[in-house]
Amino acid sequence: MRHRTATILSAATLLLAACTMPAERTAMTVPYSPTLAEPEDRSLVNSIAVAAIEGGRETRPLSTSQVSNEDFQGALTDSLREHGLLAEGTAPSYILSARLIDLRQPVLGLSMTVRAGVEYELVDSVNGRPTLTRTVETSHTTAFREAFGADDRTRLATEGAIRENIRQFLAWLIRKPAPMT
Repeated sequence: MRHRTATILSAATLLLAACTMPAERTAMTVPYSPTLAEPEDRSLVNSIAVAAIEGGRETRPLSTSQVSNEDFQGALTDSLREHGLLAEGTAPSYILSARLIDLRQPVLGLSMTVRAGVEYELVDSVNGRPTLTRTVETSHTTAFREAFGADDRTRLATEGAIRENIRQFLAWLIRKPAPMT
């Protein structure tokens, strides 16, 4: 009887381990912050659309939590909306694309630190010329006390690294002066 119970528990543990959760869109979204809501270049207000995102990967069973292109695009779009930069109901003046170029995740550890690198490019929607490009590199650590499972700590650290990456890009974008005319 004990052997059978131990076998069932082992099988249940393996099934739970196989259910790695992907990074969640809402957890990667930068919540509204007044310091990010007043861009120096007022032409950015309600004027940016998000193009397709590249470099993300789907999370597969028995792998680490990943960031899908769709969820990263959603988090970036939601973050722009939260800060009054997303073009909604009007034609965008700018198209923002992003490419996830680096996502370094630990394999083992008590505290999990994830590093994310993203290339952003803002293109004028009328003439198709890039108006700015920026590569942002960030990291986020999730301590052991924040989540028991290593997969959960990795997912939380991944979400935090992407959220911080978007936040740093927005902080840089709102400080960008208006182009000289």
